[in-house]
Amino acid sequence: MSSAVKYFYKGNDTDLIVFAKSQNEVESYLKEPRPDKLNDVVEVFEVYTTTNGKGAKGELGTASKAQIENEFGKKMRTEDVIDVILKEGQCNGEMNIPRVQRSMQVYPL
Repeated sequence: MSSAVKYFYKGNDTDLIVFAKSQNEVESYLKEPRPDKLNDVVEVFEVYTTTNGKGAKGELGTASKAQIENEFGKKMRTEDVIDVILKEGQCNGEMNIPRVQRSMQVYPL
């Protein structure tokens, strides 16, 4: 397991979550945001949502392409979505996240 900071984005249809390495890393990134620096900031390069798509608590799974497109449009890359979540989302505390293989989809919290 690895410790990470959860960033929560309240969407119109689906609430989204990303995991950053630390609050300090995010603050540093936000001073000079560039997508090529995201690998230094983000713990897991994925966007998550809860199983019901609302809130920041509960079982998490990888957000679908459709969920992300409904919130941000079809032209947004994953890097751009994560950038928006870090800029417009809220820090939702530190937590342990499992080191998982890409084949896993649901993570109980």
